[in-house]
Amino acid sequence: MTLLAQYALTGVVTGCFLILATIGFSLTRQVEGFLNIAHAEMLGVSAFITWGLNAGAGWPIIPSAVVAIVATALIGLFIGRVVYDPIRKLGPAVVLISSVGVAYVIAGLMHAIIGTGIRTLDIPLATTYKFFGLRITNYQMIVVGLAALTGISLALFLNRTKTGLAIRAMSANPELAASRGIDVRQTSRATWLLSSGLAGLAGVMLALIATLSTDIAFHQILQILAVAILAGLGSLYSVIVAGLIVGIAMDVSVFWIPAGYRPLIAFSVVIIALLVRPEGLSMKRRS
Repeated sequence: MTLLAQYALTGVVTGCFLILATIGFSLTRQVEGFLNIAHAEMLGVSAFITWGLNAGAGWPIIPSAVVAIVATALIGLFIGRVVYDPIRKLGPAVVLISSVGVAYVIAGLMHAIIGTGIRTLDIPLATTYKFFGLRITNYQMIVVGLAALTGISLALFLNRTKTGLAIRAMSANPELAASRGIDVRQTSRATWLLSSGLAGLAGVMLALIATLSTDIAFHQILQILAVAILAGLGSLYSVIVAGLIVGIAMDVSVFWIPAGYRPLIAFSVVIIALLVRPEGLSMKRRS
């Protein structure tokens, strides 16, 4: 039972990472109206900027992470304005397909610039702590702590600030929001900065707890989709619950089946949950 509990604890860490990785994806889906498949590649951009500044240029990890998050947010905004905005009028299906192309372009550029191979950050080895026979590293604890802090901060931002309320209004009904005087263009820019910045934060966490290869970010999109589908079109809280469910289910499943089947477990959980609640964990129907 101790081993099973250890897998469950690791699943909480995985779930917290998935929360960080999926919040921005869901935010873009609700405000911009399409599934941005390239969102996962933004995690890779952030992870490798962090690695380049830290291991390549010799920067400390915190400044490297801050620069990576800001740079990823600006890159996401640039892609949103230059690539997606001009084709938005063609419909969400066209923008979705275009995002797949963007994902391949980003992946190709990373392969060309960085090359193949495994890379790690230049940081101290993880320190392991034991609680009631369970092990957790200091870096895993950082992931859990940042996920909690991000969730609280984002909830306050969306509910207490003018920009956050505008984003919520846009996600609920863009036409009504525009008729009420909300600056749609400015709110869209804020959404891209926020969602891409969250992807940047998730990318830093990915670099912190995993070895890096240029295809690691693309592998995250299936898990991000699983969490987003399970959460439905609901609130931030449904993404948090969905992330924890998928993360724990994937890691606990390793107790019985090989780890290579973790993505299969993620979508099995989603399918079973949607058979019971087709609208996802939220109470909102998909349009």
